[in-house]
Amino acid sequence: MICKSKFAQIFTCVILSFTGANTLAQDSASDGAGSTNVVTAPSTTFIDVMDADYLSGMERILVAGQHGTVGLVELTDNAALLTLVENVPNVDFTSLHAISDQEALLGSSTGMLYKFDGENVSEIAQLSEYEEPILDIASDGNSIWVVGGRGLIYRSTDMANYEEVVIDEVTLPLIEFPGSFPADWYLGVSNLDTDTLKFTASVGSQPAVEEEDYILYPDEGFIQFQKELDMEPAPTVATKFAPGPPFRKGDVSWNVVMLNQGRVTLAGEFGMILQSDDGGETWVRRDTEIVPREPEPAYWMAGYQRGNEAWLTGAAGVNQKSLDNGETWEDNPKPGREGIFGVILTQDGTPVISGAVGLIGTLNGDEWTLADRTELKLLSWIKTPVELPNGKLLVLGGRGTAILVDNESVSRVPLLK
Repeated sequence: MICKSKFAQIFTCVILSFTGANTLAQDSASDGAGSTNVVTAPSTTFIDVMDADYLSGMERILVAGQHGTVGLVELTDNAALLTLVENVPNVDFTSLHAISDQEALLGSSTGMLYKFDGENVSEIAQLSEYEEPILDIASDGNSIWVVGGRGLIYRSTDMANYEEVVIDEVTLPLIEFPGSFPADWYLGVSNLDTDTLKFTASVGSQPAVEEEDYILYPDEGFIQFQKELDMEPAPTVATKFAPGPPFRKGDVSWNVVMLNQGRVTLAGEFGMILQSDDGGETWVRRDTEIVPREPEPAYWMAGYQRGNEAWLTGAAGVNQKSLDNGETWEDNPKPGREGIFGVILTQDGTPVISGAVGLIGTLNGDEWTLADRTELKLLSWIKTPVELPNGKLLVLGGRGTAILVDNESVSRVPLLK
């Protein structure tokens, strides 16, 4: 497997690198029992589940992973039974999303979009010219959005044709500076559009003078205060910008896409949270924070939305929530330093997270309650929580890890195939 050097793909490459030999060895041991469409074998499986979703029409969980692994999981009283789908292309699947009660879209590590029609997996479209991974898929009945590495964004309104969405301009709404002392004040974005940039500040009640009182660094995304500026009123800035690192417009890994009430929310590298209310024609930056030093932005890896409540989780235990459809965000306590690869809200609104080194936990008030990894014998990462019709969660991950969450009860379930 070839992993590109760009940091945006580290998460996908690391997980796929850990999966290889065990999955392939276990899958090759399966024999041809069952129908012509599936292969079954009554043995423990160590497959790595990269993504999953519930198909209500089949009463099964569709899972996908490395080396063309696609299968249906049935949860019984004492086990999760996996039936593999036959004749699946030998690719590494990185994302999956149900689009009907028996159908789902699957994204691959090389940018190919596939469809599961209830029986077979077939190609739909190659979405990445540079074979970047598809990292998330979302639908709302009216449209489908597909996102991934190096600015990959596609949308479809007919579930057949996919149109590329290019974000070359984003609005940074008016925001006040939290201080006025001499420093390099970073806006959290780069590639500022100087034609639209409006910086307002004063010194001794007189308008601040560029190059004398402050200096703009639009490509790098900061304003250098040369002297103490007035705080009554506080300095403000508004501008448009192109997402991405300095001098590399558009080069952002989009790891999360969420849809609600016609609003599209994207999240990924560089702490980016963007929203569009017009189908991707215009975009607004959310959760802007101005700091007097080079910023350390979040790296968002997973998200979930139920109504107007949305959650984002990422590297090093960072997680945030919004209660107003993504317009404003607030920090939640960190459960630790491990990366949080998956998040979901239960039917009663309880957030459940999963992540690195067997991380799984629920938030109660302001404290995370984490499962005992030793007791559950958790030795691998956990990534994908799936809600079942009865309100329970089946959380899936590496090396055949399957965890059942039922209210406050967390138990290990054997994954058999």
